[in-house]
Amino acid sequence: MSTPVYIIARTAHTVADAEGSTVQLLLRTFSPTDAPTFRAYRADADTARYQSWDPSYYASDTTGPRSAAKFCHQQHMFGASVFRNTDYTALRGRWLQLAIDDDGHVGDVAVLVSPDGRQASVGATLAPGKTGRGYARAAVRMALDWLFAAVPVADARAHPTPNPNTTEEEKEQAAVDALDGVYVPGVAVHRAHALVDARNTASGNLFAKLGFRKEGTNVQASYYKGEWCDDDVYAILRTEWLEKKYPAVAQ
Repeated sequence: MSTPVYIIARTAHTVADAEGSTVQLLLRTFSPTDAPTFRAYRADADTARYQSWDPSYYASDTTGPRSAAKFCHQQHMFGASVFRNTDYTALRGRWLQLAIDDDGHVGDVAVLVSPDGRQASVGATLAPGKTGRGYARAAVRMALDWLFAAVPVADARAHPTPNPNTTEEEKEQAAVDALDGVYVPGVAVHRAHALVDARNTASGNLFAKLGFRKEGTNVQASYYKGEWCDDDVYAILRTEWLEKKYPAVAQ
């Protein structure tokens, strides 16, 4: 029996480009078939610039394919073990990578729940050529809706039947709207934060646009790739996230 891929959330996302096309964007558990695309963006020097991994390790024909395949398999199995029984205690103290999917794997959101289950760290990585479309912000937003238990669990099978008198455009919009939702129970952490390399202004802007506040800078707090790096701290509380989504009903 094969191990399934679990959809965490999906949304009808309007691409931030000249065409403004709408795509179905998924946040899901990893699959072993994601290994080639995962390896490709991990091997990209620009993508890895402010990340902790060494891109040459994934670019190598000796270590790259095996390491990418192992990572995707492990995350596939770990994700399945978490969501099969929604055992969120398994998340505590261990990174979970969730794949961003636009009719194919285009990046990931990384989530780490604290040992007491009350806080979470988040981060996102996109493949070259997929940046500038709003994918990272949409994917992190879906991850936060899940982490904060901010929306009711949707029924993936409950697609409304369009009124036969509606226009084709209205029918199409109804079908798109039916895709939105979080499909697994939320974790309900109290606080989410992100540590961003102070030189990585794009990531800092992403979290600021999501409503995170910049709480300060940890000076020379991380050492990787042969140098000490400053980390900007961005954070948001569950109550603040709910107020953003439902200003009249937040509790």
